[in-house]
Amino acid sequence: MSDLKNTDAHEWSDLHAEIQDWLAGYADGELDEHHTALVEAHLAGCETCQHDVERQRILSERLQMIPTPGLSADFDGRLDIALANAPVGGKGPSGRRRMTNLKRWLSSLRPSVVIGSGGWAVALVLAAVLLMPSVTPDNINRIPMVSDVLNDYQRVALEELPIQAGSSEVSPPLPWANSRVLATWMTRVGGEPAQAYAMRQGNSLVIQYRISERVFFRDPDVRQAVARAGDFRTRADQLEVLGLPMEDSGLLVVAPAGNMPAVSEATTGAS
Repeated sequence: MSDLKNTDAHEWSDLHAEIQDWLAGYADGELDEHHTALVEAHLAGCETCQHDVERQRILSERLQMIPTPGLSADFDGRLDIALANAPVGGKGPSGRRRMTNLKRWLSSLRPSVVIGSGGWAVALVLAAVLLMPSVTPDNINRIPMVSDVLNDYQRVALEELPIQAGSSEVSPPLPWANSRVLATWMTRVGGEPAQAYAMRQGNSLVIQYRISERVFFRDPDVRQAVARAGDFRTRADQLEVLGLPMEDSGLLVVAPAGNMPAVSEATTGAS
């Protein structure tokens, strides 16, 4: 009898986990009749999933209220031209040029920071991070915004960091102690303009992307993760992606695997 009870409990646990994967689609009305019936039957006896569905619906309603951002035709045109002139992914520069670009980027940092006591060890770690194998959209994640930021991170790693005057004085959306902004630039994430902030955190290159709230909450899996845990996390090969809802925007942070700064260590002033 005990074995039978354990089997029933295990089967119910498996069903519960599977149903939870469908809740976001159920809240958005995207499930077929068969899966809708299964979810509704489960909801009748599961208070936890009832609360999850309610959170999903609240997020969906908020998402529908977000207005489409309006950009001037001039700004949008200049952004399209800049993106069109960028090198196409997959046709990256040769290894020799990559090393030259990396050397120039490292040289642009303060010599006292990079080439000091143990400085070359720091430089070698940065080289290992920036010269990691390319990540392609086919094997990373089906969520467009995640693919976009990973591709942009790789583009920056293969080319030159777009150093801008005054970048070190810019405050990123989520500042961390003992880190500084190396560069900022405009890109596109999820088909809409986004602001990128490249930071040196310890020995790693970390890039934050401030994106529109509409793009951030577009995918049901992201909404479900935020409803449950308050953030969204995924990993692709040697990179990690952290997604956080911000005030009137979303934030995606890309860092080498195992080197994602803790949100709890962020300094005050994040918006």
